[in-house]
Amino acid sequence: MDAHMRADAKLLREQTLSTLKQVDENLWIMQYRCDYGLRELLQAGSKDLLGTVRFLQRQVDYPFLFPDPFKQAGGCSAFSVVNEAGEPLMGRNFDYKQAPVLVVWTAPEDGYRSVAAVDHTMMLHGMKHLTLGGAKKPMRVLVAPYASMDGVNEKGLACAILQIKAKPTKQNTGKTPIMTSVALRAALDTCATVEEAIRLFSSYDMHDLLGVAYHYVFTDASGDSAVVEYVDNEMHVLRQETPYDPLVAANYFLTPGGDNTRGKGWDRYERICKAYCDAGGVMSETAAMDLLSRNRLYYHHKTLPHMVTTLWSEVFNCAAGSMLMCAGMDYSKPYRFYADRPCEIEPLPCIRRECRG
Repeated sequence: MDAHMRADAKLLREQTLSTLKQVDENLWIMQYRCDYGLRELLQAGSKDLLGTVRFLQRQVDYPFLFPDPFKQAGGCSAFSVVNEAGEPLMGRNFDYKQAPVLVVWTAPEDGYRSVAAVDHTMMLHGMKHLTLGGAKKPMRVLVAPYASMDGVNEKGLACAILQIKAKPTKQNTGKTPIMTSVALRAALDTCATVEEAIRLFSSYDMHDLLGVAYHYVFTDASGDSAVVEYVDNEMHVLRQETPYDPLVAANYFLTPGGDNTRGKGWDRYERICKAYCDAGGVMSETAAMDLLSRNRLYYHHKTLPHMVTTLWSEVFNCAAGSMLMCAGMDYSKPYRFYADRPCEIEPLPCIRRECRG
């Protein structure tokens, strides 16, 4: 990288960090302005977190950039419904070690604008600060594009990653390898529909992140939705058989033959399916968020000294390209974000039933 490119990379780093803002104790926001080189990464392939971070170090010209991942027990739930106007919604709880959430906007020159959520603990280690130029800068936030766990783009494609207690996927069919969170970033940046996301995933060899398995939930602006998962390194796509069937995912395989010996979330799955059927598959954004609040998690880890909790709850409106979020299980502070409106915050009335009277 020559001196001119280094100067440009430094400027973009500083511009990105200048947008970082703490909204409350549970929520940060940021507009990502660095070039994270997705096209080049997809061409080269990404098998693991370390290789991806080394690639990003070169892109942003900052060799001390690295995440601090830690394998832990996660939860998570997701479902697809429509609202009264027929607009497709996707609800999602992200359950992990207690920490704030970073909401990040990206706008690649050759891709779609999106807004996504990043777990500080999984990749950013609680916003630990590094020193740059004598000033304290939270440099770990620069891994955000490849640390996003869910999001929605300007075309209305919503995506979410959910953990499964099973052997990690490591496909080896001769295709270019792709890592869990890079696959989600590629879907947000390059896909407008569920079908395009499925084609994207099928064109790479999946390599799961952090030694556990994952499946992926997608919903788009047309109302199409699907769950993608891998059983014995073979990709499977699950859909609603009819528009009235619930599409719900938790932390076990939906594909027949998947190893569910350590599966969890059956209770959440059944409660969400019942609520879906009771509502006839039609819910307002508020009702969907209320359902998420009633399926939040908060318990002490069996072996590690921390709480497993619902870090954030979201309802994506795929017709509007928006994200309704409550962070830190504080349903008295819902915010709405849009994929094409970087760092704009729309506060909304309290979601909790007791607030509504």
